[in-house]
Amino acid sequence: MTAQSVILPLPSDHARFIVLRLKNLSLEALKDKLEELFTTRDRLITQHPHAQIKTGVAFGPELWTKLSEAPQGFSQLEPIQGSFTMPVVPADVLIHIASARSDICFALSQAFFEGIQDQVEVLDERVCFRNFDGRDLTGFIDGTENPQFKDDRAETALLGEDAGIFEDGSFVFAQRYAHDLDKWKKLKVDTQEQVMGRTKLESIELDDDVKPDNAHVARTVVEDEDGEELEILRHSLPYGDGRGDQGLFFIAYTKDLTRIDQMLVRMFGTSGDGIHDRLLHFVTALDGAYYFAPSEELLEEVL
Repeated sequence: MTAQSVILPLPSDHARFIVLRLKNLSLEALKDKLEELFTTRDRLITQHPHAQIKTGVAFGPELWTKLSEAPQGFSQLEPIQGSFTMPVVPADVLIHIASARSDICFALSQAFFEGIQDQVEVLDERVCFRNFDGRDLTGFIDGTENPQFKDDRAETALLGEDAGIFEDGSFVFAQRYAHDLDKWKKLKVDTQEQVMGRTKLESIELDDDVKPDNAHVARTVVEDEDGEELEILRHSLPYGDGRGDQGLFFIAYTKDLTRIDQMLVRMFGTSGDGIHDRLLHFVTALDGAYYFAPSEELLEEVL
């Protein structure tokens, strides 16, 4: 089995994330459009071999059950009402397009939507970019804890042989965050570092004796009963315009959605310890949902 091409490589400089519901589009028409998308992708890869073109298609639980049986542990994300609210906006399809060139991301989106614009409900089409040396708009490096080597990334993100036909598939969590950068920029750098739990310039995690319990790093790191960190594979990228609609499209691939569940309840203050992620005073979750990205072989089969 082979993972879809966008999952294991390091993030590209540009990405588009398309989130939609089918509305009036039939399953057969969706399959045809995805085939057109892949045909266009393969042609562009041939024409522009250095453009690092990669794609991933994932399906929400409701739609996936119409295409195939469900992998174990696949259900929709549950909303959270804790110290802060985390909404859930279920969707049918998530398309992750990545390239070293923004025009190619646009061309692939255009190829997919051509002729079906009025038949689908587009919940989001987010244009994202690599910001300087991989920094979020807060100025901190995003994804410092990501596994860097391909085997480690595969171990983190992909279902194993015991998953049967779902081997080399991956669960996906996608959620858009809006940033209040005016409020954030009023903080001094040392205070920002206390919020994040890392140094701003070098992205070095603060020592436990000085890192607050409500720091972002402290709330998002999930460990097993032996104290080993349970990693996820982030592909998040910033988005924004100069007028102020700015933030982060958070997307993570994982072999186990309970890791995301644990991370979110710790962030939003419903884990039972009375602590929430202090970063939520400066960023707001606007949506969120779970998806499944099958292997290339299973995707070809269901299409």
